[in-house]
Amino acid sequence: MVKKILKVIVYIILFVALASGVILRSVEVINRNFLFGFDQGRDYLAVKNIVEGHKLTLIGSEIGAGVAGFRGIFHGPFYYYSLTLPFIFFKGDPYGGMILMFILGVTAILFGYFTGRRLFGAKIGLLVGAIVAVSPPFIAYSRFIWNSNPAPLFILLAFYFVFLFVKKGWVKYLFWASFFSGFIYNFQFAMAIPLSLTLIIYCVLILRLKQIKEYGALFLGTILAFLPMFLFEIRHGFQAIKGILTYMFNHPETATTQTFWVLLLRDHLLTFFHNFLSTFPSQVIIPSTAVIAIFPVIFYFVIKEEDKQKKQFIFYLLTLILVTFIVLGFLRNFVYDYYLIHLNLAYIFLVVFAIVSALKTQHTVSVVIVGYVAILLLSGIFSSIRTFYYDITDYGGIHKIRGKLDAIDYIYKNADGERFGLLIFSPPIYTYPYDYLISWYGQKKYGYAPHGEKKGLVYLLIEKDTSKPWSHKGWLETVIKGGNIINTEQLTSGFIIEKRLFK
Repeated sequence: MVKKILKVIVYIILFVALASGVILRSVEVINRNFLFGFDQGRDYLAVKNIVEGHKLTLIGSEIGAGVAGFRGIFHGPFYYYSLTLPFIFFKGDPYGGMILMFILGVTAILFGYFTGRRLFGAKIGLLVGAIVAVSPPFIAYSRFIWNSNPAPLFILLAFYFVFLFVKKGWVKYLFWASFFSGFIYNFQFAMAIPLSLTLIIYCVLILRLKQIKEYGALFLGTILAFLPMFLFEIRHGFQAIKGILTYMFNHPETATTQTFWVLLLRDHLLTFFHNFLSTFPSQVIIPSTAVIAIFPVIFYFVIKEEDKQKKQFIFYLLTLILVTFIVLGFLRNFVYDYYLIHLNLAYIFLVVFAIVSALKTQHTVSVVIVGYVAILLLSGIFSSIRTFYYDITDYGGIHKIRGKLDAIDYIYKNADGERFGLLIFSPPIYTYPYDYLISWYGQKKYGYAPHGEKKGLVYLLIEKDTSKPWSHKGWLETVIKGGNIINTEQLTSGFIIEKRLFK
């Protein structure tokens, strides 16, 4: 009777974790107030160019937004094309992109369950799905529009086909594993390279493939995944190769250029360590640093594992961690968490493998493991509930779309039908989000877009730099000097709007 009650409790926790993960991902879908900054504005301008300008592209955004030390290296174009359908369906409203991120996030939970089911069985598949549901980074990836955020679903596809190839040995599965590993470059180049290299190393050194058709499938999948990049390179004089060579052999000393070993052992290693810890919900009962002890346990159970296919797949995940650390170790700039989304998923499968293996041992260990999993999931559930109640009413100030649209509405209404100019101060310098919102929202609602010259009635829309709140004053004194100030208003969002009259 006690076992049956515990089993019911475990299932309730799993299903509540799944539900809470879905609900928290829906905050921006419900309140329609989401992050719309530099990246989102830039990307929506690119999508508008595809849909309305009918200009197809072979590239996405430049990696690191052009400031990561690289030049001429771009993410793939699929992210832009994936936004075209919501762009068309919602008539340019970025809310459509928010719905797409939510759908992809929920689908990743479902596919996490599906992959876990194929690997460990239906019951443990629920555990995998539940952990993905309450995992803080995966919740975040579903809650704003960004090029890296669709990646989890396609990483899971790569993992799934790797496992199917290991299990069944069919060449078609190796092709799809290779294709989806490379396809990730459409969302984040820093993930695609380790994923593709790991698969090649894994096939050569661990699986020890010997058939030509297998290597043909392996490299064909990679070539097709990167085909837009190859075509762009041929058409534009191999910019990516030149960018990589420049990065490696001809670089200025900058704040992010440090001694290789210092950067690797201090910043990179700490980032990888933090990335592992952040994969799982934080809790106060077991110290977070103690969780790192799971790796010796994983190695122990890998050695003891009798299921050859499962053992080989776990070796693939461990190889992926090592290859990623080595590849990204050559970066002189910092390694960011969104470079390591694939490792978040690898950690989940590795920890679940350790849990499943431990449950097969003595009864006491099983009780401890079940208790730890319950603590983990309950922490994620309570955190999701707290976050939902806070975020659902969060206005977001200058960062979210509601604050920006309210500022635009204020300016148009204050002008009271008179045509005006608009000059914008934004800390990133580029005014992509405002350019897009004016061209879509302002033009659509008020029938015209303001000019950008210092003549006649002009409004200054100022986004204060939170780290340097005085910086806009230099802009006012140099770029915008002149004209008669009629009035200055600071909105509740934090935007400063100044009304001037130029001759």
